[in-house]
Parts: sequence; C-alpha cells; structure tokens
Amino acid sequence: MAVNRSSAVRTDLPFLSRRVKPRAAAPAAPPAAAAPRTPPAPAAAPRTSTPHASTPAARPATPATPAPAPGSLSLSPPPRQQPAPSVSPSLSLGLSPNAEAASSRAAAPAAPRPTSSSRTSEPVRAEPLHNRLFPAPGMGELRSLDRQNPVLRLTPMESAVGSLVVAGTVRAVWEGPGYSTGSISAGEFRPEDLDGVQVQAPGNRPLVGYEDDLALVPLRHVRMLRRALFFAKPKQPMSVGVYNGKSVTIPAQAGHRSYYALSVIRIDDVLELRAEELPYGMEFKAIWEAFGFTMTTRLPYQGR
Repeated sequence: MAVNRSSAVRTDLPFLSRRVKPRAAAPAAPPAAAAPRTPPAPAAAPRTSTPHASTPAARPATPATPAPAPGSLSLSPPPRQQPAPSVSPSLSLGLSPNAEAASSRAAAPAAPRPTSSSRTSEPVRAEPLHNRLFPAPGMGELRSLDRQNPVLRLTPMESAVGSLVVAGTVRAVWEGPGYSTGSISAGEFRPEDLDGVQVQAPGNRPLVGYEDDLALVPLRHVRMLRRALFFAKPKQPMSVGVYNGKSVTIPAQAGHRSYYALSVIRIDDVLELRAEELPYGMEFKAIWEAFGFTMTTRLPYQGR
C-alpha cells in the first residue's frame, strides 16, 4: 500500500488529524539572514490537533495569508472555510473520494439473503373432515332410526374394523370407485340378478355382497365405497351391526303408506347411516334412479 507523503492539508475532513511521514533530511544550508516574521492573520482554518512535543512531525497548519503592510490596501479576499461533506467517518488512505467510496462499499458486509427454509413455513396438518361435520348421535346412543332421529354416524374405528352387517334386506345398490354402480338381490349370487357391475375389493371379496340373507360391507376397504342403498323386505324391520356388538334398528313402517330404506354414505373416513322414507308401490329401479344411481353398462364378453 502506498504511503501518503504529501504535505498538503486535506480540508474535506476537518474532524481527522494525521501525521505525515517526514522526508529524508536535506543537507544543511548556509545560515541566511533572518527575515522578519509577520504575524499570521486571523483566518478561518480547519480545526487541527495540537502536536505532542515528543512526535517528530505534526500536521502542518494552513498557510496563513500575510498581513498587509501599514497604509496599503488589501485586495485579496479572506479565505473561505469549506463545509465538511456528509460522509461517514473512515480512515483516509490517501485515495480520491470516489476510490474511497468504492472501497467502503466493498468492505461493507453483505446482507444475508433469506434461505428457502426460512421462507417456507412448516406444513399445517389439515383437520379431518369428520371433525367439522354437524353433531350427530353415534351407534349405541339410538335404538332405532325413524322420523325423529333419521341420522346416525359411526366413529372412525367402527367405520374401518370388521364388516358392516345389514339384516332384513331384499336388495342392495352401491356406488364404488370411478362411479361404478351395481345392484344385486339377496340370497345366492346369480349373474341374472346383477344389474350394473360388481366391484371386487382386494382379497377377491365384493365391495357389497350377500352371505345368505345378510348384506355385508367389508370395512377394511371402506375407502372404495362412496355410498350404498339397502331395501327392506316387505313389512319387516332392518338392523345394522358393527364389530363391537352395537346395533340399531330401522322400523318396518314409516307411516300408513310408507316404509324406510337404509342409506349408507361415506364422508372422509366415517360412515353415516340415514333412514329414508319411501312410498309403497315404487319399483326398485325407480327408487335408485330417484337417489341418483345410474347402473354401469356391462360390455358383452367376446372370447376367442
């Protein structure tokens, strides 16, 4: 780094004081006649620090303007004091103001950039949908589903363990994955009794099927089921049971000319049971079409 050996006084930084490294000693000159020294004029100069006696050299003062001789007119204006620039205090290295500003910017620490981890917040776990549903009684709180209490909701455990057993039905309708729809009558399975398509769950079990006169829904694969509809035998009640022994009954008659059908709807991870009142005399096809079931068309098998 170059050493500043200039003896010029910097007036742009009046609040700093520095010492100039002395030059090599010059050969002694013959003594000359002492010239009369004129007292310096009281001119405004930058504030300088008083040199210590032990220092080899101190910052030279601003050259004073010689006082005019008595009886003569002074034409030179008094020196003006330059205002200090509004810069932050820093150590001068003898560079130009532009170079000093560039070096100050380079030496300033860079502001840390926000990382992706600080910008990305932790994922918030969504609350299960069945916790946001309206309150409904559970299995064991009601003895029957009727006009006064038409809705019952199972717990997540009751909706996932064992099988949902529905007794006293004559026909079942279901809607599975991909909106595949089918219907079958109670008793031994016969292809001619099947409307729509049969949905097979893993383990080669039907999503909704019959074992003798009992309709079974394997709850291990309950997420494949969207909804189901069960029709009661004429003038007979239906009953629904789960793995823990709890059950509920659907009466045989809803009124003088109406009866109940059982609707099972899956909402997220829970099953909801509803008693639907229907009039006598309607065909099964007209009933499931009124509930929005449209049977999936089966394509004929073409073998070689």
